[in-house]
Amino acid sequence: MSARWMRIQLWFLVVVLCCFGLVMIASSTSMGIGGGAKDGAITYSFLIKQAIAMAVGAVAAMVISGLGSERLRSGWVVALVVAAALGSLALVHLIGRENHGAKRWIDLGPINIQPAELAKFALVLAAAWHLSRVAERVRSSWYGVLLPLMGFALVAGLVYMTKDLGSVVVMAVVLGSMILYAGAPWWYLLMVGLPCVPALLYYTVFQVAYRRDRLLAFLDPWNADGPAAYHLRQSFIAIGSGGLFGVGLGQSTAKLAFLPEKHTDFIFAVISEELGLAGALAVAGVYLLLVFTGLIIASQAKDRYLRLLAIGSTVVLGTQAFWNMMVVTGAVPTKGLTLPFISYGGSSVVVCLALIGVLDVVAYANVLALRAEASSSRIGAAVRSEKAWRWQSGETV
Repeated sequence: MSARWMRIQLWFLVVVLCCFGLVMIASSTSMGIGGGAKDGAITYSFLIKQAIAMAVGAVAAMVISGLGSERLRSGWVVALVVAAALGSLALVHLIGRENHGAKRWIDLGPINIQPAELAKFALVLAAAWHLSRVAERVRSSWYGVLLPLMGFALVAGLVYMTKDLGSVVVMAVVLGSMILYAGAPWWYLLMVGLPCVPALLYYTVFQVAYRRDRLLAFLDPWNADGPAAYHLRQSFIAIGSGGLFGVGLGQSTAKLAFLPEKHTDFIFAVISEELGLAGALAVAGVYLLLVFTGLIIASQAKDRYLRLLAIGSTVVLGTQAFWNMMVVTGAVPTKGLTLPFISYGGSSVVVCLALIGVLDVVAYANVLALRAEASSSRIGAAVRSEKAWRWQSGETV
């Protein structure tokens, strides 16, 4: 597939997901019987806020794309993004807004910023910058691996303090993927993970009541007690009600008063109910194609830094999308992760679009590289043709 077509395909898929996301937010927030408004009325505040967030994200993507690959690899750009992420993570503990017992948002009036989302973006840029600079040393020594692991520990600790274990898991998967793609032996991560993961699981899951309840709900949702089990059961009922082709757009009953977080973390359950198995598989297929597109863009990159950027951005989007869908279907324990481009959430959609801007930078660099190769080939062919003509005419070459 050509580099130019990959760039077109990338933006086409994103536009499809964003437009579908607006439709589903309108559907999942529409009022039903007894909703205090005319039946079927749409709660436009959610729709307008999401549209504004998408516009901001599109501008961010265009700005990042306009920076180009050379500016994006500059140390000052990476440092600025990392400083913004760390600063916002520290600030959220001072002036953050608490919701459901978690202080994850910085309230700036009409705008709410979730620093954990910015941390994911900063992680991709910083890890790609470092791993591309250490180059071969990441394969032969711990030097190339220790620094990003130490940086991750700092950022993950700040994110975890906001009670957002889901984002920590996503960032761990992203960093591990980038380190392995950079060429580090797999046993480096195994040596770090084996002693750390059991202890972390014990203190972050089994010693925290609501996370322990989520794990028990995952293991036996029909007999477990508590909000997590109820949430999962309602998700199963919504999915089962959809059947093969769904009950129809806007006709969900689970969204009325049964399914919590219907327009955010569990919007995929509403999609499954209204559009059925066919619609749910179509959405999953679009995400799979988006991940495939990102991986192709990474494989076409001629530069180590650009390849790592594309891998990191793709893994963030893919991990978050498929983890969300697996949570809704009960395949993994519940975590508070949005469905990229579809779930309601300003910070999430802005950062996801910013990551698309990063992928676009890599895709455009691939196009330029192919043009340069084609131009060099034409010049070389012209020189060879000129030499052949001189030889045939008896001129000295």
